[in-house]
Amino acid sequence: MSFQRLVTLRLSEWISYFLAAVPPRSRRSFLELLCGCLISPDGWVTRALSHISLRCHWTTYYKLLERESLRTQVLAIAQVRWLLSVLPPLPIVELIIDDTLVLRHSTKAPGATIHFDHSHKHNRPRYVLAQNWVGLALTLRSRSGKALSFPIRLRLVPRTGNTHKLKIAGALLRAFIPHIPVPVRLLTDAWFMRRRLLLPLLRQRGQFIGQVRQDTALYRQSPPKPAKAQRGRPRKYGDKLTPETLNSLPTEIRTLFVYGKWQKVRLQSIVAQARFLNGHPVRAVWSAIYDTKNHRWSPTRLYLASETDLTAPEIVTLYGNRWQIEPLFHNLKRWWGINNLWQQRRAVLERWMQIRCIAWSMVQLLAETVTEDFPMTAIAPWRIATPVTAGLMAQWLHLHFLRVPFWTGYDPKSGKFQCPNPDFWADTDDPPRKKAA
Repeated sequence: MSFQRLVTLRLSEWISYFLAAVPPRSRRSFLELLCGCLISPDGWVTRALSHISLRCHWTTYYKLLERESLRTQVLAIAQVRWLLSVLPPLPIVELIIDDTLVLRHSTKAPGATIHFDHSHKHNRPRYVLAQNWVGLALTLRSRSGKALSFPIRLRLVPRTGNTHKLKIAGALLRAFIPHIPVPVRLLTDAWFMRRRLLLPLLRQRGQFIGQVRQDTALYRQSPPKPAKAQRGRPRKYGDKLTPETLNSLPTEIRTLFVYGKWQKVRLQSIVAQARFLNGHPVRAVWSAIYDTKNHRWSPTRLYLASETDLTAPEIVTLYGNRWQIEPLFHNLKRWWGINNLWQQRRAVLERWMQIRCIAWSMVQLLAETVTEDFPMTAIAPWRIATPVTAGLMAQWLHLHFLRVPFWTGYDPKSGKFQCPNPDFWADTDDPPRKKAA
């Protein structure tokens, strides 16, 4: 089977799955928006529509985004179920929650307000006018050993306060965990390692691995029994872990594959109770990476994992998968064109970003599953004998499906979609009319 035929079959199957989550009246317009995102590298709605052959007027597609009939949460749940059905069976699903800033020049943009910039760029002030996005992603290891991250849902934080980030993160977990049939492990940074987010996750039988501050209060598991009766309630925790206790812990040095390369890591671990989690047992791991360039150890970082049966090397390796959301945010800002979006309402902006998330996930899965016979010489001859990436697959889709009338492949009776053959419309100025004739 040719490469083009295989891609066409996969797209037909995947897009038909998502059409079932859309009202029948809006399926054809939603189909054109989704296919426009597949072959368009820009974030504008008009730019995505200009890459395909349209069936209706421009206002039809804008009204679809503004209507409440197309529900963002329903599309996101359908995306989770689709990923779990397409990907190989996973014993545990790893989710990542993080936030990012998108710089803005106008205060009229939805959710735009003054935020503290944690990136500390040299050419950027400490406080910037930006939009704050909270993202939920699913990460896994591919067949080649590379960590992949699929965007599940992106929500825009309102203008007031940072406490909304925890509310949004908790709402995302409550909305998606019931639709995942296997156990869930959350990977997050120090900002989201809060009692308000983790305790509900533990009650939902989820697990977590995250980085915390060095001064986090940790205690030994078994509190000492009093020698004689004394007044007051009994002690809930054991002895507090101090720097002297840390120095007495056994130290091991391992070579682990973290952050994209093999590195020498110094590890110390112990099972303790976290006070901010009401004494829930966790495995605490102190880790430091050796800098071969400067010949010194990096500052020690503290990780907490609710799965106490995991070893320290496993915890550090699993936490390294969290870094995959950073290139995901990079693609969100550069390749998806979120800097160019100018929807007037937050709900419309999130709905359009959800469609782009589905399209990018399809491109990533095509790059991982349909790699045989990829025409590398026609797309990037200087990258022969290298893995096929999502960017190369997106470039191939743009070259072969430009100006194709995708709406002709939808059958309203069966509700299925059959991707049109791009070769049939290659030399056609007005494809739909020529086909009808």
